[in-house]
Amino acid sequence: MAEEPVAPETSGSATSGILGMFNAFVDPAGLAKAAKTKMFWIWPLLFTCIVTIVVLYMMAPYTTSLGEARIVQLPPERQEQARRISQIMASVIPFVAPIGIVVVTVIMAFFVNLTCSMAAIRTKFRDVFALMAGCSLIVCLQTIATLVVLRVKGDEVTSQEQMTPPFGLDIFIPAHGALLAVLNFFSIFEIWYLVILGLALAFMTGSTKGKAFFAITPAWLIPLLLKIVGSLFTPGGGS
Repeated sequence: MAEEPVAPETSGSATSGILGMFNAFVDPAGLAKAAKTKMFWIWPLLFTCIVTIVVLYMMAPYTTSLGEARIVQLPPERQEQARRISQIMASVIPFVAPIGIVVVTVIMAFFVNLTCSMAAIRTKFRDVFALMAGCSLIVCLQTIATLVVLRVKGDEVTSQEQMTPPFGLDIFIPAHGALLAVLNFFSIFEIWYLVILGLALAFMTGSTKGKAFFAITPAWLIPLLLKIVGSLFTPGGGS
């Protein structure tokens, strides 16, 4: 059965774009409609970048504590240099993070658009990019939740595991290394993100939900593989 034609891009005011992006939390059909408006992607990405910068600044004491815990494990002659590098990175990361958010969204949208073609879903890169930009608000919410958990617990951070509070199955299943990476990755926020993205893509393109969820596979598979690999190079990650 042929796919429904892709809806044309529509114009919209800045206000409608700003209000429309919040459909990402509860209304995939509304998000699909909002994402068709011109330049819609600017608003969710701008909001996400601003929130990320603020959160990174507020998390600075925890990242500094984690960095110091790692530095003291180094030979004494290397500690001073490591501290200088750590200070430079701490001051640069808040400014580099927004660029990283945009670049990652572009790359993920490219791969999702590619799998859309494989699944015979008619869409455009701009539309997929706009959808993923809108859904980035859910990921942004997870960064806020992480900060809240760290501040409520108030513990001194000495391991990477403390910087990734359990929001998934890792709440119930004690794990370390690659298994922890998998359990922690599929958090309530990640599942929320994937459900909204898949449904919104189906509404936008007129495809079946099965095809839409197949098409968004890169949106979770690539980050998951990167997280697993990263866990293997984290101190204690291979255990």
